[in-house]
Amino acid sequence: MKREEKSNLISALQSSLKEADGVFVIENHGLTVKEMESLRNELRDKVSLFKVVKNRLMKLALKDTSFEAVSDLMKRPTAVAIATDALAVTKVLAKFAEDHQNFSILGGKMDADLLDVNGIVQLSKLPSLLEIRGTIARILIEPASRLARVSAEYGKK
Repeated sequence: MKREEKSNLISALQSSLKEADGVFVIENHGLTVKEMESLRNELRDKVSLFKVVKNRLMKLALKDTSFEAVSDLMKRPTAVAIATDALAVTKVLAKFAEDHQNFSILGGKMDADLLDVNGIVQLSKLPSLLEIRGTIARILIEPASRLARVSAEYGKK
């Protein structure tokens, strides 16, 4: 890779990092191309970038960003997921790690917190924003629907 290509890649990574909710570092050693492709497909709408990047280049891109602490996780060949929907990414990564023994999550950063594997797994168990909205809507509608049922039954008598 030439110097100009490297600087273009670093610029692209930095622009993705500016819009990111979270950054996750994954060790994918031993996965087949088909398995990696299936992971990419699952993450496609949840990440702005999922890429195997040289650690040195990623560390340069992370420098002077809010995600700089993630660079400490990059010691072996890794893939990086720069997330636009960090909670959804944790769900996909945790499920994929459960199904594939060669896949391991090294950690990541979401908002202000640096996360280890256990933190990511715990976050993956939380309901998504859409599920929370559905629960709130159900809670708000339930009293009115009960009242309507009682009124309908009373009208039948």
